Amino acid sequence: MYDLTIPFLISQVAISLAMGFDFLSLQYKKREHTFLCLIVSASLISIHYFLLDKIAAGVIVSISVLRYITCYFTTNKKYLFIFIALNTVSLFFTYKTPSDLIIYIGLIIFIIGNFQEDNKLMRKIMMCGTSIIILYNAIIFSPMGVIAEGSFLISGFIGYYKHYVKNT
Repeated sequence: MYDLTIPFLISQVAISLAMGFDFLSLQYKKREHTFLCLIVSASLISIHYFLLDKIAAGVIVSISVLRYITCYFTTNKKYLFIFIALNTVSLFFTYKTPSDLIIYIGLIIFIIGNFQEDNKLMRKIMMCGTSIIILYNAIIFSPMGVIAEGSFLISGFIGYYKHYVKNT
């Protein structure tokens, strides 16, 4: 459990701001708009993890910023493998605790989702990855991390319903 130190409090503010961008991201149908929001969100989330001294998570989520920029322009599968390799190498150098594997697995699922051409499938896979990231945030005791990722998951369900269920 964390003391209410300045870095902890700032980390919770950063994740709170990220929550807004996360929620908005899946309300857009165009993937370009989704990824613009995720670029801002991932930047704030990586700051959150670094402030909590979760270096592996901070590095892996920082790589997500580059991935989202890439996904804005392409769904080419060669980049999927490049980003999986980058995350694996970064985990190798930053691994400290078994919980680092949880964020790694969640983000690998997320990476697979990000590079899907089918926006509907992308959303389904991202929601699966988000469920694992919620677990990670609970384990490392980031209350706002749990709430933010829970909000992202809810946004995923709302966006999916709005764009793919309601219109059929």
